[in-house]
Amino acid sequence: MKRFLADPLFHFVLLGALLFVAWQFLNPDLSDDDPRTIRVDRAALLEFIQFRTRAFNDEEAQKRLASLSDEALTDVVNTFVREEALYRAAIAMGLGADDYVIKQRLVQKMEFMAEGVTSGLPAPSDVELADFHQRHQADYAVPAQVSFAHVFFSSSRHGDAQATALAEETLADLNRRQIPLTGATAFGERFPYQVNYVERTHEDLTGHFGPEMTDALFGLEADPGRWRGVFTSSFGKHLVLLTNNVSARVPEFIEVRPRVLQDVLAERVRERKAEFVSRIVDEYRINLAEDLQPGATP
Repeated sequence: MKRFLADPLFHFVLLGALLFVAWQFLNPDLSDDDPRTIRVDRAALLEFIQFRTRAFNDEEAQKRLASLSDEALTDVVNTFVREEALYRAAIAMGLGADDYVIKQRLVQKMEFMAEGVTSGLPAPSDVELADFHQRHQADYAVPAQVSFAHVFFSSSRHGDAQATALAEETLADLNRRQIPLTGATAFGERFPYQVNYVERTHEDLTGHFGPEMTDALFGLEADPGRWRGVFTSSFGKHLVLLTNNVSARVPEFIEVRPRVLQDVLAERVRERKAEFVSRIVDEYRINLAEDLQPGATP
């Protein structure tokens, strides 16, 4: 405790707090423009709510504010006042000087302001959307997908040769009895992942079966009436009933129009924000240290 009381930082904070309280005591009749007066109005609370919820939509904030009960509204006001009072006290004590966190928050607030300049953007026409789709077809491509069930035999449990023999014996039984996809769980052994896979991509399956077996699956033609194998994964041996194998394709514009519209609007928002920030940056002259110039020797 004595060490804490002797700490210069403690003295600094205490002195700042005393000065702040003294200012309040000596200036009791200042107007609302005085830094010591915290004015709580609808506009301030709407801004406060938007920053607290990270949802910068004025209409939604107004609905949220209007829906508050008297008790909830009082809590919001008290939280706002507490935050504002602590902020002003910290500024008065000089605690914000050269604080990188505060700097980042102010930069973030400017970026939030940039969101405002993107409101009222005109809706793109179907011609513009179709052109965007044409130029970004790869972004909307649907990868090849397969659907299948499999029966598994563990190589670590039986050894590779015995697992293969069990799989070959079971394969004949499955096809002789014409076991459907839904009957796969009654055969073989427990696999670490799923038994049935529906509309899975090559990337989805590689982690479960390895690249070689996955390549083999995508090379098969679908045949819902015939079990095939034996396929080898890093876990063991598999028998597969492949019910569907759909090639990769690029959807027509009309299929993905909602996604294209979202992407076009997002791109326009990014461009408008970038223009807003660029105009601010362009107002400054950059003085780059000589040792940071291109080609300078470290």
